[in-house]
Amino acid sequence: MATAKNVTLSWVPCSRTRLRSSERNPPPPATTGDFAKVRLVHTCSLSNGSRGYIGVMPTSVLRAINSTRRGHRKPTEMCSILACYDPNGALADERETLMRDLSARMRSRGPDGSGYHGNEKFGLAHERLAIMDPEGGKQPIVYEDAKYSVCANGEIYNFRQLQEKYQLSAAKTGSDSEVLLQLYRCKGPEFVKELNGIFGFVCVGDDGDKILAARDHCGIKPLYMGYGKNGSIWFASELKAICDQCETIEEFPAGYYWTPFSGFVKYYNPDWDDDNFVGYKDTSAIRQVLTKAVKDQMMSDVPIGLLLSGGLDSAVISTIIKPMLEQTKQKFITFTVGQEGSPDITTARMMSEHLGTDHHEYLFTSDEACEIIPDVIYHLETYEPELIRSAIPNYFLARLASQHVKVVLTGEGSDELFAGYLYFRDAPDAASVHKELRRIFHHLHSVNCQRADRMTMAHGLEARVPFLDPNVIDAVMQVDPELKRIEGENKPEKHALRMLFNGEIPDPVLWRTKAMQCEGVGLTWVEDLQAFCEARVTDEEFSRAKSDYLINPPQSKEELYYRKNFESHFKGMDKFVHVWAGGCRAGGAAWKNEAYTRFGLKDISQLAKGIEGVRGVD
Repeated sequence: MATAKNVTLSWVPCSRTRLRSSERNPPPPATTGDFAKVRLVHTCSLSNGSRGYIGVMPTSVLRAINSTRRGHRKPTEMCSILACYDPNGALADERETLMRDLSARMRSRGPDGSGYHGNEKFGLAHERLAIMDPEGGKQPIVYEDAKYSVCANGEIYNFRQLQEKYQLSAAKTGSDSEVLLQLYRCKGPEFVKELNGIFGFVCVGDDGDKILAARDHCGIKPLYMGYGKNGSIWFASELKAICDQCETIEEFPAGYYWTPFSGFVKYYNPDWDDDNFVGYKDTSAIRQVLTKAVKDQMMSDVPIGLLLSGGLDSAVISTIIKPMLEQTKQKFITFTVGQEGSPDITTARMMSEHLGTDHHEYLFTSDEACEIIPDVIYHLETYEPELIRSAIPNYFLARLASQHVKVVLTGEGSDELFAGYLYFRDAPDAASVHKELRRIFHHLHSVNCQRADRMTMAHGLEARVPFLDPNVIDAVMQVDPELKRIEGENKPEKHALRMLFNGEIPDPVLWRTKAMQCEGVGLTWVEDLQAFCEARVTDEEFSRAKSDYLINPPQSKEELYYRKNFESHFKGMDKFVHVWAGGCRAGGAAWKNEAYTRFGLKDISQLAKGIEGVRGVD
C-alpha cells in the first residue's frame, strides 16, 4: 500500500496527502489588475538590489531574491548561468556588478549559492542547485594555474566514464561539471560530441582568449545568446537575464557548440534524422537501453522523486525505477497533480498503490489555475496557448515536488519517439509517421523541454527525462515506423511501448488513452480557463489584435490575454515564441487532423475510457 505523509507546505494537507487548493490561502497574485505597466529601469537600482528588471516580477521571484539577500534560502534550489565574452573590454569596469544583478533575475530558480569569476575579457556568473557534491561543487569552477574556468547548467551523466576513458587528472571537486573543464583543456571543443547529459554551459580558456559554449542534443536545458555593445557576446539560461542588454538575441540551437573562431558547429547528427531514413529494427532492445538511461539519470547525492501522471510514460519509468530503489533501500516518492476525479489523479493513485510509493497529490481548482497565469507566462517566457495550458498544472506539480526533493524523473519525450499523440491515428503510412516524428522532435526545445525546465526550475527542482537520453532516442527512432502506426483499438497509440510492459502495469494504466497534460488533469477546466481569459479581453481589443500584433496575431481572446501578459515582460521578443501552424501541434502535420483544434481535443470523453470514477464525462 502507498504510504501517506503530511506535507510541510503553506496549506493544510488532506488525507492521502492530497492538497486541495480550496483549503489553503492562495498566494497573492503576481500583479495588481490584469497587467503590469511595462517599465524598463536599466540604469536605476530596485528595492531588491538589482538593475534593469523588466516589467513587474512575480511575487514568488521577489520573495526568493529578498530572502536570499537576508541570508535565508529556500529548502530546494536549482541553477542558471550567465556569461559575457568581452574581448575588447568594453564592460570591464562595471561587469561584475552588472552580471551579478542580471544573474539575480534568475534567482527564482533558487540558488544554493551564487558565484562569479572573470577578468577584463570575460565574466561568468552562476546560481547553483547543489545535486552532485553539494559542498565542494560550487561554480564557476576555476583552474587558476591553468587559467581555465567553466559555468554549467545541467548534469553530465557519463562524467565518470569520460574521466576514466581519458585518464584525466584527479578532479578537484565531486561535481559532474568539472569534467567539462578537464576535457576542454585536453581535447578542445570536439569533446562535446561525447557528452551524455542535459546541459547549457560556457568554458573559458587562457583567461578569456578562448571560449566555448554548448547546448545538449535536443535542448532539454535552455540557453540564449545575445550580441551587446562594442562586440560583447552574452549567454544566459533564461531570456529575462539579457533581454534588455543586447541589440540582438537568439536561442542557442540544440545539438550545437560555438566558439568565436568556428561559429556554430552541429555536433548531434544521428543517422535517423532524415526524412528518407527507413527504420528496420524491432523493439527488443528498447527496454534495456531505457533501463540504462534511467539508471544513469538516478545519479544524485540528494533524494530523487518521480512525476507520476498516471499515464503510460511515467508508469513505464516508475516500473523501471522500483527495483533500483529497492536495491539501494531508498524511499520511492511520487507526485501527481489534477482535479478530483480527473483521469490523472485516478490512475496515478492506482499506480501508486501498485508500486507502494510514498505518494503526494495536489488538487487544484479552475479559479486557482486562472490566478497563476501571469506567473506561468513570466517563467515560461512564451504566449503559445497549448504550451501555457499544459504548463499550468506542471507549475502546481513542481511546487509540490520541490517541498520534498531536488530532482525528479519524468516521462517527457516518449510521444515524440513512439508517435503517441492521437492525431497519429490519421497518418496515411509509416513514412509519414517518421517524417512527423522528426518534425515534432525538433520542436521539443521550445515546447515540452521548455515547459519541463521552466516550471520545475521556477520552484528549485530539476527534471530529468530518460526517454530523451540520446541512446534511447537512437534506439526508438531506428524502429520500423510501421510498428508505431495506430490501427484501431487493437493497436492503439504507443502499442509497441505498451507491449514491452504488458503484465507489469495495471491494465487501466497500461492501455489508457493518451491525454496531453492539460487534458488528463481534468476534463473541463480548460473551458473555465478560456472563459476567464475571454472575460478579460474586450471586443474592441480583439478587433485590433491583427494590427496591434503583426507577428503571430492572436486568433482568440484567450490567445490575446496570454499575449498581453507576455508583452508586459518581454516586449519585442516574439521571435522566441514557437507557435504551431494551425494553432496546435497536430495542425502542422502533413495529413488532415481529426482529433484537435487550436482550442484542444475535440472529444474529451475518450480520455475516461476504461477508468472508473472519472468526473466530467457526459
